[in-house]
Amino acid sequence: MSIIAIQLKQVLRNRCFFLFTILLPGIWYVFMIQVASTSLPATGNFQLALLLLALLMGILDNSIVTFSKRICINKDFYILQSHISHYSLWNYLFSQLITQVIINLFITIVIMILAIFLHTIEFNFITITSILLTNIIGIYLSVIGFAIGLSFDAPTIDAAGTSILFIIATFIIPWKHLLPANSFIDFFTNVQKLFPTYYLYADLDHLSVSHLGLLFVTAIITLLPWLSFIYRKLIN
Repeated sequence: MSIIAIQLKQVLRNRCFFLFTILLPGIWYVFMIQVASTSLPATGNFQLALLLLALLMGILDNSIVTFSKRICINKDFYILQSHISHYSLWNYLFSQLITQVIINLFITIVIMILAIFLHTIEFNFITITSILLTNIIGIYLSVIGFAIGLSFDAPTIDAAGTSILFIIATFIIPWKHLLPANSFIDFFTNVQKLFPTYYLYADLDHLSVSHLGLLFVTAIITLLPWLSFIYRKLIN
């Protein structure tokens, strides 16, 4: 638990964490609700989709950029600890994922408080389940962030962070639900179906068992290469 507490203090003292994972998603959410919703359907599903996108913006930045840099900075220390103590690197991965769950829940609570203040959230089974699934996606993204942190140094992550976020975001943003249909959107939607985030938005009217199953199946399949990479890194 002491490792988790240290990591939480490290994150909460980072001003960039509050700027990019809480403040910017919050501002984006308010803008979309107050401005864009005047010309788009202000239905419960539309508002829930905006809420989930705001959550994913914060969780994505926290899980990929902030987390990978933290892993990169601390990995040498914990590699040394794995050689001189019983605290293995797998313990390190596990404690880091617990830390990420706590941080992502913190982001979720802040954005939800904002949604409550704006009267744009309706607590029902679909809303609560979708928010929980978004945080599960956060664990998925954190594993990817852990692999990136093991692979690159801090300057490289700083330089490539925006590009990495953009690439991953293209597979997360539900283009089919936000843009007019055409052949390219249909093609890219088929690509997005290979990743779990697609099924988070696939049916906000009701959460079907088939879509929930595909969410977890695609998450496991697309995580296998990253887990294999982490395994090779940790045993070397």
